[in-house]
Amino acid sequence: MTPQTAALSLLLTAGFLHAQTQPPQYANPLSIEDSRSIADPTILRFHGTYYLFLSGGALWTSPDLVHWAHHAIQLPGRAGVAAPNVFEYRGQVYLSGNDVGFYRAPDPLGPWEYAGDILDETGRKKLLFDSMGFVDADGKPYLYYSGAHSDGIWGVALDPDNITHFAGPARKLFTFNPAHRWERYGDNNEGTSLSWIEAPWMTRHNGTYYLQYSSPGTEWKTYSVAVYTGRHPLGPFQPAPRNPILVHKNGLINGTGHHCLVDGPDGRLWAAYTILYRNHSVFDRRIGLDPAGFDKDGNLFIDGPSEEPRFGPGNAPHPAAGNTTGSVAVSLNRYTWAASSMAPGRDPTYAFDNNVRTWWQPEAADPQPWLMLDLGCRNPDDANQEFTIDSARLLLDTPPQRTALVVDGHDRTLNTGRRVPPVAYQYKLEASLDNKTYQVIVDKTKNTAASNVEFDQFPPVRCRYVRLTLTGRPKSDPTALLEFTVFGKP
Repeated sequence: MTPQTAALSLLLTAGFLHAQTQPPQYANPLSIEDSRSIADPTILRFHGTYYLFLSGGALWTSPDLVHWAHHAIQLPGRAGVAAPNVFEYRGQVYLSGNDVGFYRAPDPLGPWEYAGDILDETGRKKLLFDSMGFVDADGKPYLYYSGAHSDGIWGVALDPDNITHFAGPARKLFTFNPAHRWERYGDNNEGTSLSWIEAPWMTRHNGTYYLQYSSPGTEWKTYSVAVYTGRHPLGPFQPAPRNPILVHKNGLINGTGHHCLVDGPDGRLWAAYTILYRNHSVFDRRIGLDPAGFDKDGNLFIDGPSEEPRFGPGNAPHPAAGNTTGSVAVSLNRYTWAASSMAPGRDPTYAFDNNVRTWWQPEAADPQPWLMLDLGCRNPDDANQEFTIDSARLLLDTPPQRTALVVDGHDRTLNTGRRVPPVAYQYKLEASLDNKTYQVIVDKTKNTAASNVEFDQFPPVRCRYVRLTLTGRPKSDPTALLEFTVFGKP
């Protein structure tokens, strides 16, 4: 055994013992998928369990907001709803969504029944967009919804004895304000005359009502969350001074909006939100999670979006320091030493550029594709950098298959298979100090769980080289490694 191998083995053994008590972590985007595009989260805490509803009918449950299990949801007459909203009222769970009324069940898993169409104060049926039900501390129910495009956010009191009915006329609570730069259309907020104001969410704290919303549209990297405040559920409302409260234009985690807030198991608020992933299809989106709270002046904030691993709710060893683990991405734009193969134009360096719109693609005939990452510096005179790594994230997918699509005389060529479900990949991660002797740090060579997002937490290990080998992958379609991120400390 070489001195380097002995040192690595000792570090792995010590790290394994350390990992037995290491709190669980997560990284965005979350490893929850049922198709290529999931979005519009709403989380209900019901009898100690968290129920996450997503557009299209996806339902996930968790005891801690970190470990999630998928469930089927059965709604009468439909597979699911877009932009679902779920809340509890008088012991029953209510579910609504875009252009549908209310469903009702004794439990979030069902059985569900149709409670009725939503009717305004004149008895006319209302088809609402991005509705959100809110029950105030006094038990009175309210409904908030988007007027669509630049129209703004509306609110209305509901009949407490029949919440499918408005109790009076709805009020427009605010509308698009071009002076609010974050509301303007475009990746640079350059569209001063247009926005998409949507996804209201109401939170009550110390007698103040925080009416949150998203803009300027889920297709933009500037998609963000902002908030108005008032002293009554129906206003009047004023924009808060700390806007927007969730926004990210650069990096991998961007286009962050259409969120919800929920009380976590640690007693603090947590925000789940939509992430703009790619635009190969109409919308290609995922879900993010980060802590939220109120500052000393009562301003609502979301501590995100985060790019690195975080401790899950209630698991931070030092809560006063927040939920960060201290590990950062040490693999970005590092030198790629070697790869087993590559398709034309799909260089391995694309797997480390922090961009999910580029990817490494091995040759289709490569039986077990691998690539090796050198964490050292590019300068040969200063190339002996080592890191203590403790986690890694793989973002995988099928490369976009292009097909011609013409709508109204315009080319609308899109990615096929927008609803392509995730598949199971088998792989292993290995670490080395000398690029000669490698030791396995993650073994998922027998993995059967279908997921295109993999986050692995492992015993801390000192190394310079990391090697990924895909030991099993779907044979029907090519494999794209959108991003391979290694997290650690100097």
